Amino acid sequence: MKRLFIAFLLSVLLVVPAAADEVFNFQKQGYGFVIDATSIGAVGLLEPLQTQNPPFDFDFANFQITWALQDMVITDYNEFGSLQIWDMAGGVIGVYEDSNFDLDYGLAPATGLATGTNGTAALTGFIYSAGYIFNSFTETGTFSGRCFFDGGTRLAELGPLAQFDWEIFDGTSAQIAVNVPQGYHTRFAGRIFTNFIVPVESSTMSQLKSLY
Repeated sequence: MKRLFIAFLLSVLLVVPAAADEVFNFQKQGYGFVIDATSIGAVGLLEPLQTQNPPFDFDFANFQITWALQDMVITDYNEFGSLQIWDMAGGVIGVYEDSNFDLDYGLAPATGLATGTNGTAALTGFIYSAGYIFNSFTETGTFSGRCFFDGGTRLAELGPLAQFDWEIFDGTSAQIAVNVPQGYHTRFAGRIFTNFIVPVESSTMSQLKSLY
């Protein structure tokens, strides 16, 4: 009975929340696009000021930090009044460090992608599900997706967080005031985050072992 009780204590005390909501922000720093009604993507900048607990810091003084979502294939499309709803499958995500600071949205997404992905790939991964809802009356919407990071020069810095899925959540707008560049559909403003809790070993482990 004593051993069962100690095992229960170990199971409770040895798992301690390290952090929650690990976040990379890109508020008002990106634009989405639709290609030939078959795929959706987006490209933009991460925020220089990351106030919401990023898993590691980027050097924003010496590098332009860009992100891109590509090749998300549209699997279903529906309209309900002013609501337009896309479902997507597949696609890739990347976060890049570029010392040239040369992101240029240009007049078409091809230019934005070319200049937004020409830096060193810090994090790369795949998107396994995504959805986009847009209200053509208010010209606003939301994009949400889920992804895994499995590559990039800074993947190891994610530590245990690399094994969890990450969410991409954006508010979007095509209103005149946000000045969406030619060739793009909406401005993206959101974050890439995970709210998984990483278990860490408690300092009480040795004390509990001494009870045996």
